Amino acid sequence: MKKFISKPLFLLAIVFSILAGLETPFNVMTYSYIFYLISHKSLNLVFPSMIIIILLYGVFCILGYLKSVVINKNIYSINNNIKYNYLTSKMFNVSPEDDDFESKNLSFFMNDLKLLENNYWRQIFRLLGGFITTCATLAYALYNNVYITLIFLLFMVLPSMAPKMFSKSIQKKTKIWSKRNQNLSSVVKDLLHGALLLKRYKSTLGFSGKLKGSISEMENSNAEMKNRISLSNNSISFLLYLCTYLPIGIGIYFTINGTINLAQFVAIQYSSSWILNGFSSIIQGWNTINSTKDIRNKIELLPEYKKDNDSGNDEIFKELEVNNVSFLYTSKKVFENISFKLLSGSKILIKGKSGIGKSTLLRMILGEKKPVFGEITVNNHQYNSDFAYNLFGVVGQSPIIFEDSIRMNITLGKRDSKDNEVIDALRKSGLEEFASKKGIDLKINENGHNLSGGQLKRIEIARALFFNRQVLLIDEGTASLDEETASEIHKSILSNKNISIIEVDHHISEDIKNLYSNVYELKNSGLVEQG
Repeated sequence: MKKFISKPLFLLAIVFSILAGLETPFNVMTYSYIFYLISHKSLNLVFPSMIIIILLYGVFCILGYLKSVVINKNIYSINNNIKYNYLTSKMFNVSPEDDDFESKNLSFFMNDLKLLENNYWRQIFRLLGGFITTCATLAYALYNNVYITLIFLLFMVLPSMAPKMFSKSIQKKTKIWSKRNQNLSSVVKDLLHGALLLKRYKSTLGFSGKLKGSISEMENSNAEMKNRISLSNNSISFLLYLCTYLPIGIGIYFTINGTINLAQFVAIQYSSSWILNGFSSIIQGWNTINSTKDIRNKIELLPEYKKDNDSGNDEIFKELEVNNVSFLYTSKKVFENISFKLLSGSKILIKGKSGIGKSTLLRMILGEKKPVFGEITVNNHQYNSDFAYNLFGVVGQSPIIFEDSIRMNITLGKRDSKDNEVIDALRKSGLEEFASKKGIDLKINENGHNLSGGQLKRIEIARALFFNRQVLLIDEGTASLDEETASEIHKSILSNKNISIIEVDHHISEDIKNLYSNVYELKNSGLVEQG
């Protein structure tokens, strides 16, 4: 986690935590000093002392504010680094095999990382201040008198251990109450659900015995649970009084016989509770930090990512060959011995019923899945997904549209893009209405609600053309459109001689089929070419 920290900012936070953490021991010293003035009747020191004390408290208020500002700057810097690295790493390493990729990562990004901020980073800064406060207060108490300080601390430890004596019995009573409360809820829900039925059969009181028994059991267990909590609280209160006034009595005795003076007694008595609370806060804070271990492990194990590499377009596409490809899914045959060839400028349609493996075939062409048998080559050589992403553009059934301008949806943020290149891609895809400087700056609403389905499809096509993808893979790209719009889009892209196309779909009209170079049907037995 160190790599996400800005060292100068973190060191500054440590300095301010140390300085602000001295407020509590200063408070103890001030309280003690007041009794020193009273016992010594130093009337002439009262006014200047109050002025100095007030000014120093003002300084501590300023230090507290500055500490908060510096800590928030640290959190800002850390959150920026973690969130950017997490999301970027996940996007770089996304796989088609990832289940619930969006929901799982969104939940982690919005919830777990916020939990990490509160239960790890902020706890670290709290521990820094708490550690300084506790150590400085303890040092001041020991400075006044070691033995009396240890006596006070010993007596203060006992009440803090008392809750453990009752915790198991309270948990047991709580579980019984919870179980009986669930049972009563079930009974009440059942009766309310069937109330009209019971009324129609004049049997409203037919389950009264069961209802009274469930209410009685729940209320009795609730009373027992509250009684046990009350017993615990009052026992701890008595123990607290006992362990408070016994050491006070010892302290008074040593003060009266002259072993310690009044100011020392007050300093030790007042600081003991702060010391114990400080130790308790440190332990609780450490436990809270440890609760984030799984979240920190996920962040620390994030795979590395590198800058997008859009090279590879220099190779001119000549042919794609699918040679005797077979694919199995959990030992079940999806298809086997698939063979076809796509030449530059050709348009191929592969039909097939739903679930036959059409999308799987396209993912194999993209290099995202490996065939069990056979091979797929481009220009007579094998390739990986990185090469494929530089060659193939993809149009799916549900377009991926960002809530941003048309320009950003086409260029995907590519910095060296030019307006004329975007406009040219829009024209080639049939989006003449947006092919202008004003048009490309139009904001697309969430999920593209202010555009038609046909326009959204054409944006995906324009995106592929802008990125100079030479082969277009269309996965039921017009299935959700009306027949007229689907026909217009097909005629537009199938007439483009500069791109090659492989489209898979379960239904294409007969007049559009004639525009393809080859039409195949995918079956379990393989690929069958149609005339």
